[in-house]
Amino acid sequence: MKRTIISKNKRPDLISILVFVFFILTMGLVSPVSAGSPDVVNIGVGTNGKYVVMNARLVDGFTEKILEAIENGVPMGFTFEIELRKANTLWVDSLVSSNKVRHRVQFDSLKKIYRFSESGKNVRRKIITRKESRYQKLMLTLKNIPIAPIYKLDPNEKYYVRVKADLETDRFWFPFNYIFFFVPFSAFETSWAQTSPLSIDPDLVLSKQASGSNKKRRAISKDLIRSFNK
Repeated sequence: MKRTIISKNKRPDLISILVFVFFILTMGLVSPVSAGSPDVVNIGVGTNGKYVVMNARLVDGFTEKILEAIENGVPMGFTFEIELRKANTLWVDSLVSSNKVRHRVQFDSLKKIYRFSESGKNVRRKIITRKESRYQKLMLTLKNIPIAPIYKLDPNEKYYVRVKADLETDRFWFPFNYIFFFVPFSAFETSWAQTSPLSIDPDLVLSKQASGSNKKRRAISKDLIRSFNK
């Protein structure tokens, strides 16, 4: 009587270990995440159309090991948490609106291109570039990110915007999700950075209701950018 031998697939744990060893050999030993601390700076707030929008920049977001990982085809992502809060004198500051924006990049070694994507509430775009400098600028920059409709703000109240960023590794697929469990990339997280108190221009309430020609609408939109001041 013949005995049928059923071969079992290699255990995923063994595969992940082998890939991890290869990763270490090709990239070198892992060093601390950052020589300097990553931080969010240059936060600017304005209006664009019917939304309150913000700009900001992440500094010291790339370390040598992160850049090496990207060049080896590892998908890398930054997550920006953005909050618009109302400053209260007697009570805890209240959350008016928030947005979570994800920046992702992956290098295609065959086509020699970087695929960048940005996603969030009322934010979605994809860009392909061959320039390292461009993908790095895209990854580190927030530009015209909507955080709340203008009608939610009261001209008599004070507000501020705060932002923090972290390196997103929890959405990596196998085997990268196992690899990054062992390396310090997942420890990347900035402190909250925030603006000084902001107030909305009372005339903006009237401007929102204005109507007319396209030329007039363009003039209104231009004025809205200056409606917030630090």
